[in-house]
Amino acid sequence: MSGAAHAAFSDLYPPVAGAVYAWANLHVQNRLRPLLDPEDVLQEVSCRVFEQLPRFDPERGAFRGWVFGIARNVLREALRALGREPRAAASLKLTTGWIREVPDEATSVTRRIARDDALKRFLGRLGELADEERRLLIYRGLEGLEHAEVAGLLGVSAEVAAKRWHRLKERLREQGLPPELLNE
Repeated sequence: MSGAAHAAFSDLYPPVAGAVYAWANLHVQNRLRPLLDPEDVLQEVSCRVFEQLPRFDPERGAFRGWVFGIARNVLREALRALGREPRAAASLKLTTGWIREVPDEATSVTRRIARDDALKRFLGRLGELADEERRLLIYRGLEGLEHAEVAGLLGVSAEVAAKRWHRLKERLREQGLPPELLNE
């Protein structure tokens, strides 16, 4: 990857990485947690974003949406692997085998995000969210979907989705939501 591509990764990805980590934590809960580490999901997403960045086309959509498309694919692949190998699930690690060497830029972003104390405290409180609030945070706050899309996923009107998001966002901010996590 060229120096310009390295710079693009360093500029574009870190602001989204915390949201990817929070997203992975929201998806990998309870019984899945011993089998799949959200930090491994973040690392895999970081590596794939790094590798695929030359293919990103801003005319086809926002960078954040593109990254979350990769994140959904990583999580889907990990869950499929768990379904195929339930006995070996405890040792499951995501792999970047098709990337010869994990780039320093990707690992440094992952390490920084995983060590962020404010993010850790916030993630610890996410278990208190009701299911619909968790989904609202994932769809609107982290993935950055529009209210109309969120409304369709939640089975409510766009106006209701917007009002619920506003209330949830204010409550989460009061509880220490790191502002850089949200798509705003």
